[in-house]
Amino acid sequence: MEIKQLKYFVEAYRLQSFTEAAKQCIITPQGLHVSINRLEEELGCRLFVRSGGRLELTEAGEYLLPRAEEIVRISTEAEDHFSREAEKEGLVSVFFVRGTVELIALPSIARFKEIDPQAEVRLKVEQDLDCVQAVLSGQADMAVCSGPIHSKELSKKHLFTKKNMLVINSSDPLAKRESISIEDLRSVHLALPREKMFVRNKVLELCRKQGFEPEYIENDEPRTAFNCAQIGLQAGIVNEVSAGKLLKDTDNVSIIPFRDPEMNWEVFLIKKKDLQQTRLAKSYETCLLQTTRKILER
Repeated sequence: MEIKQLKYFVEAYRLQSFTEAAKQCIITPQGLHVSINRLEEELGCRLFVRSGGRLELTEAGEYLLPRAEEIVRISTEAEDHFSREAEKEGLVSVFFVRGTVELIALPSIARFKEIDPQAEVRLKVEQDLDCVQAVLSGQADMAVCSGPIHSKELSKKHLFTKKNMLVINSSDPLAKRESISIEDLRSVHLALPREKMFVRNKVLELCRKQGFEPEYIENDEPRTAFNCAQIGLQAGIVNEVSAGKLLKDTDNVSIIPFRDPEMNWEVFLIKKKDLQQTRLAKSYETCLLQTTRKILER
């Protein structure tokens, strides 16, 4: 049983409409139906019956309603309390995926501090899945990470698109290509990020669509991918921002862009849909979006 399910149940009865409740809760009517159905399955009983165009509660629904209302009330009070505390502290918590820190995180934070010198942005660098989970759990006000973003509990704004690159030893025949495709990875020994980076799942999915399973090891750092490529051990896959910086310090390594559109590096700003943002969080988001636009226009 989840608090959001109880909230949907309470709102549906209060508004006497699944459609209106869905609007109030910022969810699709189908999503609200599914959530309440799952709650009923978990409890092993029906909560609503339709009677003369109205939503009536079953005996189980009448038992649950006051308890659900109390849980939702306490949860809302707690969220409001911590939002006020964060605002009083002048704190915004933001997670960034690797590759976005120097590109947009640091410039946007510097700009935000100029606007509000007393405000603090708590920056943390994590992998994609950790960024998503931090926002869903309330640990972060927002996060910048790569897609795809599938969670219906999150809102997302597309920030930019760049290339993912194959990092490979310069003596390899593929190093002479201007671009490569997923099909070219059949004969390549890869160093892929772990499961928490979405590009790994994307690579494996696209390779399997082409009918082969790539040979790979796991690594968590773009620098490791370059080191492996430098000695001819494995080729790596790194976004073009990180690849461009690391290439300057590495000999005997080439980077080649993927021409498959599915292999693009899509970066999003994500937030939890039903979380009331503090004034500072809204202000920093505006600053982040403006800074990103200016940087990408250069």
